[in-house]
Amino acid sequence: MDAKADLIIFSQAFPPEKGGNASRMGDLYKYLTKFGVKVIVVSAVETYPFGAFSREFRAIKKDGDIIRLFTYQPIKKDASRIERTLYYTIFPVLASMWLVFNRKSSDVILVTSPPPQMYLIALIGKLMRKKVIVDIRDLFLDVSVNLGFIKKGSLIERIFRFLESKALQKADAVTLVTPKIRRQLVKEYGINPIKCYVVPNGVDLETFKCGKSKRKLQMVYTGYFGHAQDFDTFLKGYALLRENERIPLILAGGGETLEDVLKNAEKLGIAKWIKYVGMLSRKEVVKLLCSSSIGVAPIKADESLKYAIPSKIYEYLACGLPFIGVGIGEIDRIAEESRAGCVGKTPEEVAECIRNLLRLNLKKLRVRALRYVVRFSRENSAKRFIGVLQGMYRRSNNEEYEN
Repeated sequence: MDAKADLIIFSQAFPPEKGGNASRMGDLYKYLTKFGVKVIVVSAVETYPFGAFSREFRAIKKDGDIIRLFTYQPIKKDASRIERTLYYTIFPVLASMWLVFNRKSSDVILVTSPPPQMYLIALIGKLMRKKVIVDIRDLFLDVSVNLGFIKKGSLIERIFRFLESKALQKADAVTLVTPKIRRQLVKEYGINPIKCYVVPNGVDLETFKCGKSKRKLQMVYTGYFGHAQDFDTFLKGYALLRENERIPLILAGGGETLEDVLKNAEKLGIAKWIKYVGMLSRKEVVKLLCSSSIGVAPIKADESLKYAIPSKIYEYLACGLPFIGVGIGEIDRIAEESRAGCVGKTPEEVAECIRNLLRLNLKKLRVRALRYVVRFSRENSAKRFIGVLQGMYRRSNNEEYEN
């Protein structure tokens, strides 16, 4: 490849794929390019959500600055553990090879995780004397162990911990989405805190905005249905409401636990209040949010997820929606700071959250949401990344001077 870039971004997923990581990297690319940074993106062939894209068997596919490399593509939504392992492993291996063969493309790379296999690219980059930024979106290993997907103390966990510790220690800069992740990784791996920067997940305010849309008195959930989402607690709380206290709940998105969520609604006798509208495009998601009144964000109240702030919360707030959450930790902080959210840990607390928000003036909550979310624009996030690049070079130059 002849093109010379200021930065190469390695990401397992990238738009038009869906999910928090694809969205974060897609918007980062958009705004870095807008600010004049020459960026190449290396990602896997379009796969996520599983089953949403046709299988492709090309080793490499180019679309301008976007390079797509082959990986295994599960075709079923409920992909097996082996299929997921192949999907998350083949791409990092091929991406590492791509970096070796295209070593002159850039002196700076950004590797975003999860999955932890992506750390291989970061370590290869350091062996090639590249400047490496590691972007951490969530504590994948801690969550996987706590939820039982990786056995605690197993060989797999030890390998991933080793890769993570080496990649973070050797990286020139580490970006993280919350202060809690920063504190935890500094403590766990002894990373130099000076090279760690908090760059919140945020939202693209150019995309997630509402005009004078007519609002329906309804709640909405848009996003992934997975094992970290605690719909069990939320639906039990919703079922505790009296008939005259309920408002419709619209669900959009996909994931391996979606069928369980819909079946649970049937068992609880609340299915008539819940409507599933399928997988939506980003534009359709915005339209749905702008026609709704309250957003829903259920995360398991687990110690390993205390750091988590679902990216959908920023999207809700950007569309003027107060939110009802399930969980503990950072999600509580966002609710308190914005004064546009309520978080419960039990069905009883969730039911009370719904009652409380419906008692309040939703127009005032909408104003609070919009005022608060401005600080979390993806445009500002890109500016922070540029600041990270500049800080990384300053620190490197100072170390060379001191030596």
